[in-house]
Amino acid sequence: MQYQTIALSSRMPAVRYTLLFAGCFVVTFAPTLATADERVAAFLANYCVDCHGAATQKGERRFDQLDLAAEQEDSLFDIQDIIDQLTLGEMPPEESAQPPVPERQALIDALTKALAVTRAKLDSTGRQTVLRRLNRREYLNTIGDLFEMDMSMFDPTTKFPRDNTADQLDNVGDVLVTSGYLLEQYLIAADEIVEKAFALQQPPDEQSWTFKDRFPQQSELDAAHREAFDSRYLCLYDCPEAERAEGAYGPLADFLEGVPSDGIYEIRVLAQAMNRDSPYDREILRIDLDEPLRLGIVPGNAAVGEMHRVQPIQPLLAESPITDGDPEWYSFRVPLDRGYSPRFTFENGMVEVRPTYARVVRQHRDLLPEELRQATGIVQHRKALIKAGYLPHIRIHEVQIRGPIDVVWPPRTQRAVLGEEPFVAERTRELLTRFATRAYRRPPEPGEIDRLMVLVDARVENGQTPLDGFKDGLKAVLCSPAFLYLQPPDMTPATDRASNRLSAYGVASRLSYFLWGSMPDEELMRLADSGELLDPDRLRAEVRRLLADDRSHAFIDGFLDSWLNLRALGDMPPDRNAFEAYYANGLETDMRTETRLFMAHLIEQDASVLEFLRADYSFLNRDLAKLYGVEDRVSPEDGHRFRQVTFDDATRGGLLGQASVLTVSANGIETSPVIRGVWMLENVLGTPPAPPPDDVPAIDPDVRGATSMRDLLEKHRSSPACNDCHRRIDPLGFALENFDPIGRWRERYENKSKIDSSGQLPSGHTFEDVVGLKEVLLGRKEFFARMLTEKLLAYGLGRRVELADRAEIDGIMEQVASDNYPMRNLIESVVVSEAFGRP
Repeated sequence: MQYQTIALSSRMPAVRYTLLFAGCFVVTFAPTLATADERVAAFLANYCVDCHGAATQKGERRFDQLDLAAEQEDSLFDIQDIIDQLTLGEMPPEESAQPPVPERQALIDALTKALAVTRAKLDSTGRQTVLRRLNRREYLNTIGDLFEMDMSMFDPTTKFPRDNTADQLDNVGDVLVTSGYLLEQYLIAADEIVEKAFALQQPPDEQSWTFKDRFPQQSELDAAHREAFDSRYLCLYDCPEAERAEGAYGPLADFLEGVPSDGIYEIRVLAQAMNRDSPYDREILRIDLDEPLRLGIVPGNAAVGEMHRVQPIQPLLAESPITDGDPEWYSFRVPLDRGYSPRFTFENGMVEVRPTYARVVRQHRDLLPEELRQATGIVQHRKALIKAGYLPHIRIHEVQIRGPIDVVWPPRTQRAVLGEEPFVAERTRELLTRFATRAYRRPPEPGEIDRLMVLVDARVENGQTPLDGFKDGLKAVLCSPAFLYLQPPDMTPATDRASNRLSAYGVASRLSYFLWGSMPDEELMRLADSGELLDPDRLRAEVRRLLADDRSHAFIDGFLDSWLNLRALGDMPPDRNAFEAYYANGLETDMRTETRLFMAHLIEQDASVLEFLRADYSFLNRDLAKLYGVEDRVSPEDGHRFRQVTFDDATRGGLLGQASVLTVSANGIETSPVIRGVWMLENVLGTPPAPPPDDVPAIDPDVRGATSMRDLLEKHRSSPACNDCHRRIDPLGFALENFDPIGRWRERYENKSKIDSSGQLPSGHTFEDVVGLKEVLLGRKEFFARMLTEKLLAYGLGRRVELADRAEIDGIMEQVASDNYPMRNLIESVVVSEAFGRP
């Protein structure tokens, strides 16, 4: 018998059907898989709609009309709910028919993909950057540049709502909402800014203040100091981050009103380092006495809060090591705003002196004079040790303050607005036009200036002085959408709108806010005026110029916060008892500095972005070097300074060995391979996993018992639904398990069980530890380079990167792939891309 096989296509279940027709020929159906909608509908019909259909809607859920393609929030909630219930195994209920595991898993996969597609559609802005306002950091930077104002002690945004983020980016237009409350805060901030800029109407007189022989201390210490040496000295004991500080901040009790005007002040301090050769056990003192004691100066404002406690705004203005032996004079030049007073800190002081008194007395009672050996209780212990003990501390004998010095008149803040000529009413239109040009980042329309002049004239007619009317005009500019938003569409020339291209002014703003987080400077505006900025070669040159400027630190800070989520560093602070060094040495700031200096180095050297993965060096001060076990590479004499350090151990170097990354991906108490694995997928591979079901219980990271973290996760992965994600997540996290929650290396957990950092990726690649993982990642370097390119493009555009951007991202990568993706060149290629020039 002769047979003929005919291939047919059919939307039937994925099985083969063989039919014999009249004994003549065989028809074999090898059907294609049903569409996702059909598979989902069939599954729901079989297992769900009896309880969630037309007749019955238990839990107010109806799934018989579910449309996977519906671009609605309600559909997203329903789809996610089904995924969660199937993943948890809670649906269908036990008494109902149960789908086979492969069928359940197939549906979870189909729904997860559909959910991702629908979310992307809902989030899509059609590859257009939604009109966006300045975020908080950009607003502050812009005010600083617009008025040439020192913002280190002035923050008019303290009551602004926190900026929303999307994919960790804080500059995405469609999530930077503007509320009525924020508009009110803009009005208040504008008033504060302009009044501060014009606060001085005549040159301030230089004044001098001297403080000696009378230094009241905070209440806990004051009695002991009066008894010991009649309060002749200002003494510092604790590090600035001590939990129950006694002597962490040394304010001048007779200068709480602060300086009378903004300016630069000379501060001379007669100080000495005491007891760096202390005989006490260093484990009790908890201080590194191999280093010189370091004196710092931070500002304080008595109107804000207690001067011997941490305040919201307290940048480190100056720092110096203090020599042992007799007192010496130390001179500093620091900025101080009106009302602020210098406070002195012991930057590398003891972790916490309060519990140290009793420990020292108990262990070293014999070193106290006979009459003090019987001291009991914290009050007596404190008095005994301050009077006759050997506690390491900085002792200040005298403080002299002079200033403001080097006064330039008119002040910079006024010259930024008025130029070199004083204000006269006849210049109002000219001055407002010049100011608005800088603030709006483009030439203003005549009608815009006319409206400002109407406001100014009305104020003058109502009895204000011409200067006050002019200041109100400046405030109006600061509240204008043209200032608060980056080039509103109605301000874009019609020719540019028609060609779907940014104007030269739009490119100038996008570039400056990308690389400076602030307004364009005069050179950028000049190039925008002439149109030269739109030339690709000129644009590349400007990228190099902006990156070489110190203001590019704002790009590094903002981008690292958005890419690596470093803005979350400190959100889950490490346990103080277990991770004392984090607070004693101020490691949070040091961690950020290391990663910032590392990226700055790659930009300056135009080094390969692969250095983020493979570098054998980093930038450390002594405190970080101690954390990494390489303190021998950093001299104690200038231990606070950062320098490049090369590692012999390949576990360090690159992002995966940096404490900032290892701390921000931990939970503050212990490490979790899941948290770190998710962080790796999101920020290194650029392939974030689907969110877990809401009801999945947390995995306890505590491994002090008999069960290891690996065993706990193995049990968790026993569910096929969980395993699909965790086989991607967990191996990446296990590779980092040798690093504790603040990035120190460890071989064992607290329960002494040995850490196993090996793993196998879904691709089949295996590794033994973090070194092996780095090699695997470098073998797929294009994935890392693509992720970084997407992050840079999203950050530069102020919008999410979408699937339709793929071709342009490919084009950017092609330009830099042959040179192994040099960092500065990659940034330049992002800026000259087609996407960067579109609205």
